[in-house]
Order: sequence, then C-alpha cells, then structure tokens
Amino acid sequence: MKKIISNILATTGIVLLVLSIVALCYGGTVIFINTIFQILAVNTVVYLGLYLIDFLELRYPILETGVKLLYILGIVLLTGWLLGWYEFVSIAVLGIMTIIVMIVCVCLDMLSLRTEVKEINELLEER
Repeated sequence: MKKIISNILATTGIVLLVLSIVALCYGGTVIFINTIFQILAVNTVVYLGLYLIDFLELRYPILETGVKLLYILGIVLLTGWLLGWYEFVSIAVLGIMTIIVMIVCVCLDMLSLRTEVKEINELLEER
C-alpha cells in the first residue's frame, strides 16, 4: 500500500512538471489549485485500475502493456472531457502529455527495479 501511495504522489508530481512545461509553451502563467487535486484524483483512479489489471495476470506481456496504455489514455481523456480540460488543452496535447508521463514512470520503475535486483544480489552473495 505504501508503494502505491508513493507512486501516486510521484506520478502527480511528474504530471504537474509536464503540465507546467506545456503551459509555458502555450504562454500559461498559473496552475489552479483544483487542477492539482484533479490530477491527484485521476492518478489515484489510474493506479487502482493498474493494480486490478496486474491482479488479472494477463498471459502476454505485450497485451498487458497495451491494455494498461489504453486504460490510462481512456481515463485521462474521459476525465479531460468530464472536467473541461479541453478548453485549455487539445486532446492531442493531453494524449502526448500522458504518453510522456508514462515513459518517465516506466524509466523510473526500471531504475527502481535495477536497484532492488542489485540489493537482492548483494544479499545472496553474503550468504
């Protein structure tokens, strides 16, 4: 549970950084406080869904990755429509932002996994 919460908060931070960069490119000057909470809520829904997808243990890794990608994009685009984000950003930009955040998160997960593997190997060498 602790890892899920830290992942949600880390992803929220990454999304806010990407959103800030995109906003600067479009001449934006502020991010409203409700946007931060909306992003936190979306990330919570996304991670709960990803947890359920992992629980299903799909047989093919490519299929699982595709399902996760479609799920995340679907949640983000649906939320964008429900919360009126498209007044400020286009669907394409929102989709690209989502993919960028996903790539950053996958890279961070790989670094974390690499560190864990290194620690496990060191423990095994000690035995």
